[in-house]
Amino acid sequence: MFPPLLVGAMVSGLATIGSLTQYYRQQLGPMTLHEVRALGHLAPTPIALATTGLVKLVGTLGCEHPGMSVQGGIATAVHEVHHYAIEGRGLRARRVLLRIERSESPFWIEDDTGRVMLDPEHCRIDFETDTGDGESLVDELRLRLGERVAIIGEVQRGAVLAQHPMRRSQASAGDGLRFVRSPVVTWRTDPEVMPRLLPPTGGVALSASTLGMAVLGALLQI
Repeated sequence: MFPPLLVGAMVSGLATIGSLTQYYRQQLGPMTLHEVRALGHLAPTPIALATTGLVKLVGTLGCEHPGMSVQGGIATAVHEVHHYAIEGRGLRARRVLLRIERSESPFWIEDDTGRVMLDPEHCRIDFETDTGDGESLVDELRLRLGERVAIIGEVQRGAVLAQHPMRRSQASAGDGLRFVRSPVVTWRTDPEVMPRLLPPTGGVALSASTLGMAVLGALLQI
């Protein structure tokens, strides 16, 4: 009885590892654990007051040349479109990535105090995903125009002032604010959509019980 139980435990363990890997890829996206914790615990810094160090900026997205979503005609500030084809037939059929289209125009985030300009080539973007009906050959990853987003990154500032578009007084603008490394831009600003670091317990418990039975079987065989 021991070898079949051991094989079953190994298969179950590998399946659990694969499931956990997929879970954390979906939850973390391009973020590190440090950035996830900062997203949940750092208080937002007004753009005008951001000077040096790690900050969380929260504001709305804008851009001079918005794109249009391929699914639903929604105005987007930045997006990626993944095009697929089907290879094989029947049970062997699988989606194969053909190409990726990325928006290249700069976009910005602004709050009541100022604006920060961003280049999509120098950002790690945690997109919202639209996969259509589940059998679509096009997946769109996007951040919508006017959407509320957060940026986590380490900044430095130069002494530059600019006119805020909605105010008569001068406000600190993005020209003087520089990210030391590529920041993370994410749509996850509300507590209910924050990344969850604890995986579902059901699958993990099932794999643990299978492994436990295998160990018990080994002990009974001794």
